[in-house]
Amino acid sequence: MTTQRIDTRLDEAIVRALDDWRAGRMPRLSRSEAIRLLLEERLGGDRATEGWDAECGVLPDAARLGALYALERVSGFGPVKFRTLHEAGIEPSAVLARPEILPFKGRTGDKLRRGIEALSATDLAAVRARAEDQMARARAIGASILTHGDLEYPKRVYASNNPVPVLYVRGDPSAWESESAVAVVGSRNTREPYASAARAFAAVAAQQRVLVVSGFAMGADSIGHQGALAPGGKTVCVMPCGLDNVFPPENRVLWQKLLAEKNAVFVTEFSFGQRASSLLLRKRNKLIVAFVQGVVVVQSEVDGGAMNAYRFAREQRKPVAAFVNDGSRDTTGNAAIGNDARTGGFVLSSTGEESEYEAWLQKVSCRI
Repeated sequence: MTTQRIDTRLDEAIVRALDDWRAGRMPRLSRSEAIRLLLEERLGGDRATEGWDAECGVLPDAARLGALYALERVSGFGPVKFRTLHEAGIEPSAVLARPEILPFKGRTGDKLRRGIEALSATDLAAVRARAEDQMARARAIGASILTHGDLEYPKRVYASNNPVPVLYVRGDPSAWESESAVAVVGSRNTREPYASAARAFAAVAAQQRVLVVSGFAMGADSIGHQGALAPGGKTVCVMPCGLDNVFPPENRVLWQKLLAEKNAVFVTEFSFGQRASSLLLRKRNKLIVAFVQGVVVVQSEVDGGAMNAYRFAREQRKPVAAFVNDGSRDTTGNAAIGNDARTGGFVLSSTGEESEYEAWLQKVSCRI
């Protein structure tokens, strides 16, 4: 049985009623799962439809996931190409069977078609086995696998220049349905007064119902996550590895805490079993920026890892703010950001000025 993907909008009253029903009946269900279950109860349908798994959340059909993995092997078939394919209403499996239906013209289309035609039977068997393995791993740890067209797929990521075709999720993806989102990133060795400033900023964001997104690293990232959760806000942890790995390992205690936290969700573009690397850390930062409307750099040297998020924000034309530099080497990145008019060049106080934080968040929240 093949399920059709539903692309619709629910009014606020229906969403509230749906969330109340989930909370009372099955709090682990995502919204789309709850909709499916309610429809099945009303229509007397069979729960054994593709994509339905009450324990794991949203799971794609194995053949569809395998087709996405196959196209990922084709040189030049990046995230934006996958979005174009989805918007053209063309299934990945159909492209594998008939490369000529690709919606790309000229040399680009010719190159992609040749790449698809070069995929061997062994290649296709391998990606199908990988898809089945990934779905089994998702079920084993209660995770979801999202693709373009799923209701839970984050809208800001889809609209960005990095709409990765597959996202792996642990936690309730409704956390990122917030209208506004901001990234809080910085050094693993964040010190005072920057640690306190980051905590205060994240708390103010949460109180303004702004989602806080970060990369679960030690230091500024962890402070941002915890600062958002303390007043009851929500946070997204974007990981540079598969969601069956704890990275960094020193953050294991926080990992366990956030897995049990209903307002925290882990997400990655990397499949289960994948270990972190320097390249994946950089790609993680690009996905962080795709999730948000603006970026705050807490503390960073000019060549620090957090500056990758700053550069990706410039690339995606999103505003960046940094806490005021104190003249030390470990805030040279802050100084560079403050002097950059292209990203707004906004400098935030490091003394916890809530009104200043609120003003910047309001400015960023207008960028829908």
